[in-house]
Amino acid sequence: MRPTQIYAKNRLWAGLNQPDAKAADIIVVGIPYDGAVCFRTGASEGPERIRSLSTEIPPILETGESLSELIVRDDGNLPLEEDFAASFPQIESRIKQKLKESFLLTLGGDHSIAIPVHRAFSQSAKDEIGLVFIDAHTDLSDQFQGSPYSNACPLRRAMECEQFSPENTILVGTRCFEPAGLRYIEAHHLTCFPAYEIANRGMKSIAADIVKQFSGVSNVYLSIDIDALDPAFAPGTGMPDAGGLSTRDLMTLITLLEPLPIIGADLVEVSPPLDSADITSFAALRLIMALFGVVHRRKLRKARFTLL
Repeated sequence: MRPTQIYAKNRLWAGLNQPDAKAADIIVVGIPYDGAVCFRTGASEGPERIRSLSTEIPPILETGESLSELIVRDDGNLPLEEDFAASFPQIESRIKQKLKESFLLTLGGDHSIAIPVHRAFSQSAKDEIGLVFIDAHTDLSDQFQGSPYSNACPLRRAMECEQFSPENTILVGTRCFEPAGLRYIEAHHLTCFPAYEIANRGMKSIAADIVKQFSGVSNVYLSIDIDALDPAFAPGTGMPDAGGLSTRDLMTLITLLEPLPIIGADLVEVSPPLDSADITSFAALRLIMALFGVVHRRKLRKARFTLL
């Protein structure tokens, strides 16, 4: 892998980053931690690699829509303790402050970084949060390899938060089921759209079902593990699993979820040392740009309404 390039902060995120913006449409933070992985490390390098490559893309969506009016503010990486769990209170505090300002995108790191992030969102929300959990794995183990904070546990920890619940959680792209996770899904009747069902029905149909199920929910959060993608599209991840989604599938899903009140997202498990030609990092950037498009169109709708 090439060394991380030196870049000007205002070139980040397709040149949309405004480091000193007081009112941003999107805030980006990184949590570069991969000490909770079940298999291979490297995801701690994900935030910085994705950032560096974001300087190489234009601020225009594949539809030709310009994002020039979108204000992004990258607040860098959150500080971590050597004992990651000891960092949770500080992470939660900082996340709660930032999500008051705008849409928040958190970059991992392994999927365990979502544990304090989900806690912060739950503590801040007045109503239940619909959770779209996009992952090859269920991540529903109560403990894995002796730890409740393994990257096999973040969804189980989210289910312990006040504003998250099995009734308002949807798994997407799942295809690797640990026994504990499967038992939890069956016992709590979680909605699950496995990768094979998406292949059979098509992502447009799945997205329509998600929008319908969450039509009465006040807040929606997306947790995106890059390993939801098939290794052909995202080889650079700690636990790749064949038979997954295409990048197009996931871009389509994000775009079609636009009617929902999405308040934040995390994108995790990009491991640059395991990647080939930055394929995975560039795939992650495409997903991030799709998220930017959702926020941008929402901003334009509000502006038009204000003008009326």
